[in-house]
Amino acid sequence: MYIVIAGAGDVGFTIARSLSEAGHNVAIIDSDKNACSRTESLDVLVINGNPASPAKLEEAYINSADIFIGVTGSDEINMLGCAIAKLKGCKTIARINDIEYIDEPIEIEKFRNLGIDTAICPDLVAAIKMSRILSIPSLIDLSIFANGKVKAYDTRIEPGAPVIGRQLKKCGLPQKCNVAAIFRDADVIIPRGSDIFAAYDRAVMVMSDLESIKLIEELFGHYEHVELKTIVRKVMIIGASRIGMHLAKTLQEQGLNVILIDESEEKCLFASEKLPKVLVVRGSGTDRELLLDEGISNVDAFLATTNKEETNILSCLLAKQQNAKRTIALVDRLSIKSMLEDVGIDLMISPRQVTVSTILKYVHRPGLLTVSILNQGEAQVVEYKVSEKSKLRQRPLKKIKFPKNTLVAAVVRNDKVLIPRGDFRIKLNDELILFTRTDAYQRLTKLIKQ
Repeated sequence: MYIVIAGAGDVGFTIARSLSEAGHNVAIIDSDKNACSRTESLDVLVINGNPASPAKLEEAYINSADIFIGVTGSDEINMLGCAIAKLKGCKTIARINDIEYIDEPIEIEKFRNLGIDTAICPDLVAAIKMSRILSIPSLIDLSIFANGKVKAYDTRIEPGAPVIGRQLKKCGLPQKCNVAAIFRDADVIIPRGSDIFAAYDRAVMVMSDLESIKLIEELFGHYEHVELKTIVRKVMIIGASRIGMHLAKTLQEQGLNVILIDESEEKCLFASEKLPKVLVVRGSGTDRELLLDEGISNVDAFLATTNKEETNILSCLLAKQQNAKRTIALVDRLSIKSMLEDVGIDLMISPRQVTVSTILKYVHRPGLLTVSILNQGEAQVVEYKVSEKSKLRQRPLKKIKFPKNTLVAAVVRNDKVLIPRGDFRIKLNDELILFTRTDAYQRLTKLIKQ
């Protein structure tokens, strides 16, 4: 496919890199010369100028494009770019942040008359992800596939863990789970049974339910905090940002006791008006006395959702020191994830990564149900439904020449989740959950579409 992207910021750059490495032809337009210079490192067409300019869109060969993605920092430019691209016959996707325009995480119909097929609000999508994590025992950073049937979460292997130095096939992992990916420093490994775990690896585990988590976490060296019966009742949120506001509203509607804290008097007044059942407090998330006064030691979850990463990190560290049971911070720098976990922050949510993954789900080939990214785009998750024409049918997995660095992590058959092994045979209408390195994605799609 040929895809034109408006916006070469962090989100646009990551989307362009992922799509280009997956074998798509990509053009990217941005008015910022520095952003364009960085993007020139990718194998894409880079154009400096207004992404909503008809002349610049013509320069990007919009008439030949299959998809237009608007992810600039301006909602209006994204929307106008989509409107022009739609007239040229493109499928269109727009990032829209302003709640004056959008009040749902993803809108499919609302903006059709404006030429926008899919509108995505990153802040609301991130808020939904955080609220979903709170509904799951032990606050796992969980991704859900196959409409919730297949669950995947990532966890770190601590120094001294029983699995260190052992092959995956000899680690005693539960039969109903699969190690789908291992992140080691800057590398991503799609593992085989002979691969060996090392300290500080991040492992992505796939399973049909959460019953195996406690054993897995013990094998990976987590002995203290895994308690599947933990129920979240009281939540403290720092930051009346769009994410914080939507999160407070969602959690309050679920019956949780919610405290929302922000330094801005204006934001507090607005939050009090919009969220009458939420306790809104004016103050700083790094004010120890304020947090103690508001009962920080008794909260089940502490979430830092301000627009400043440093504030989110510091407030979570302070909350952890004051015995908050779980802490979650909005942080886009995934490279510091392990460091923050070392000092006690339980989870990091990256709005940027959530946005990229959500957009990529709407940019896939026919027959693929969804495509999601892992880490910073080095790996992808592909959901594929087996059709009558598929050459994968009735063949054991070990006989299928999947590309190197690709793994069938789970199969959904008649609503039942199966963890396949080498002699497993694929059948008609099976939904395959495949993990692949991005550099193998193009070869994988060619195989499954044969």
